[in-house]
Amino acid sequence: MKILIAWFFGLCLLFAAPYEIEAQSRSPIQDRRPSVRPPSRSRPPGGTRRPLTYSRRDLSLMQFGWDFGFNIGTSHSLTDVSGNSTNQSPSFLNTQWSTTSLNAGVFARYRFHPNFAARAAFNYGKIHGADSLAEGRVRNFYFNNQVYEFAAIGELYIPKTGPAFPLDIYGYLGLAVFFHDPVLTVPDPENFEFDDFSNVQPAIPMGLGISYNLPYNFRVGYEVGWRKTFTDHLDGFTRRWSRGNDSYYFNKVKISYFIPDGRRRW
Repeated sequence: MKILIAWFFGLCLLFAAPYEIEAQSRSPIQDRRPSVRPPSRSRPPGGTRRPLTYSRRDLSLMQFGWDFGFNIGTSHSLTDVSGNSTNQSPSFLNTQWSTTSLNAGVFARYRFHPNFAARAAFNYGKIHGADSLAEGRVRNFYFNNQVYEFAAIGELYIPKTGPAFPLDIYGYLGLAVFFHDPVLTVPDPENFEFDDFSNVQPAIPMGLGISYNLPYNFRVGYEVGWRKTFTDHLDGFTRRWSRGNDSYYFNKVKISYFIPDGRRRW
């Protein structure tokens, strides 16, 4: 009988031991120990919280990546017909502003350096002009033309005066190929000898532009660019005493979406 009683008390002690250990682990003394939390993904070990969104200043500093966008604006020509004087010269002051027409296009640009970017673009522009809009010109010629231009362009950015300066200012230079098909109207077409020329011509685009970074990776900008051509037939004919080739230029408002490449190299 004594053996059974001892065996019973032994079993009771065996089952009561885990509850006693658990009660000790819940004591107020043990609860006062400081808890250690694992590092948060938004709070690095150094204690600086990573930004969940980018400020406008951060967007201005994110330079490298792709722009995809479109542009719309005006197109103008400087030709033997569309100038304002008999002494034709490739000057913006010689533009027939009443013949201002539409320009539109799309582009893709890659910024690979704080001061350099490369751009591929397609532009469409309608140009026309009339002798009747120029002083002292009595030929009464009129032309209209449509220009389809493919261009590869390099951009050079002016270094910013400070990281918070919001504008990107740049100049550009490139190579272009354009297709055009002018329609020349003359008073006596039966007795007029129309010239032969190629509809596909090279050009050198050059100009200036500015852009501004908006929230959500959008950009807006303005650009003016002149095209030096190697033909005198944008208006469909040339004069024997012509002083230079014809040319055209665009004014554009540009809107694009920027995709950063995530590699800050400079």
